[in-house]
Amino acid sequence: MPRRAGGLFTRPFLLLTTTTIAALLAGAPTYATPARQFALGSGDYLEDASAVFRWPGSARDDAGRWWLDSGRLFSPDAWSAPDSRQDTGPATALTWTPGGPGSPWTAGVAAHMFSADADHAGLHRDGPGSSLSLLAGRRVGGVDVAATWRTTSGALLLVGEDTGETEFRHRRDDVGLGARFDLSSRAYLDVAGDMRRERDRRLARRAPNVMSGEEPLVAHAWSARARAFIAVQEHIVLTPALEIVDESIDGGLMPDTWWVSDPQAHHDNRLLRFGAALCWLPDPDRLLAVSYERLDLDRRFVLVAAPPGSAATEGDRATDSLRLAAEQRVNWWLSLRASLAWTRVTFEDGRAADPHLDVAGGAALHLGAWGLDVAAGSAPLPEPRRWLEFDPGADLVLRASLHHDF
Repeated sequence: MPRRAGGLFTRPFLLLTTTTIAALLAGAPTYATPARQFALGSGDYLEDASAVFRWPGSARDDAGRWWLDSGRLFSPDAWSAPDSRQDTGPATALTWTPGGPGSPWTAGVAAHMFSADADHAGLHRDGPGSSLSLLAGRRVGGVDVAATWRTTSGALLLVGEDTGETEFRHRRDDVGLGARFDLSSRAYLDVAGDMRRERDRRLARRAPNVMSGEEPLVAHAWSARARAFIAVQEHIVLTPALEIVDESIDGGLMPDTWWVSDPQAHHDNRLLRFGAALCWLPDPDRLLAVSYERLDLDRRFVLVAAPPGSAATEGDRATDSLRLAAEQRVNWWLSLRASLAWTRVTFEDGRAADPHLDVAGGAALHLGAWGLDVAAGSAPLPEPRRWLEFDPGADLVLRASLHHDF
């Protein structure tokens, strides 16, 4: 499926746009899926159809695809310590162009069995429940704009010998906006942002068949991000990216959140993420990318039991990551992928943890309009939560995605 070029691309950059940028943005040799993104560790530096709700301004370029993803399989690393509940599961998404080719409209819908899989703007481990996402976009005056809405709800019942039964009820709603601007014949800019309201309530069973309410958790968050794809040479694309996430939480935290060893009355978190990638695409069937990324977290929280007027506790940390990713089409039906990442975490007191290496790989089967992507790697938790919690892990994780283009 070729990408649209609009009026942006003219000679002498025609070859560049039909090979380099088309391959990079469309994820040649096949449109990307969650499994391909996992195998390459591409993050925001290689656009893919599975990230249209994170970058809705580019959704029109990925319209006409359905995918079904398994989630991360066979990971022994528990997402929720109290009950060792799995943090990921099946998900499906569909994007299309209402009115057919040439229509300025774009639509999309996605459903995730576990809400954490659909959370690309949160800094703490999300609550239980499934997630539904909707997208609507339109081309206006040469700019692609789109809006998203994502809702999550669910409940979790924990049973302990000492604590009895505790039920957690969770509800979260996100709204987002995105836009894509064609800057020149050699570059475009993607911007997006989200706002969130989250409310969790804990109910404890104090007597038989009686549930008493506890202090609820109320969270507000916003995020803003931008990235640009810049053709610096005929087959080389530079992709800088920047993101800010700000989160404010009031109330005692659920057991699924990070830093839960002490009850907290209020905390503020801010994440700054920036990086860049350089991608070499000699043809649509080969890809080689190297990227650098830094995450800086500033978090302050006040403990419930802290004396009045006492200073808030801080928990800052930063990560530096280098990644190398490659993809090669072997023949008409098979492509191979691999990535290697080096990451170092630095804590607020200046201590640096031992560097951690991640290795991932995968393959794609091309069957006409159908495709199957499989991947294996060693990153149990998704980023950035993995490094904010400093849970490097080394357990094997498997993933598979089935997709169909139309």
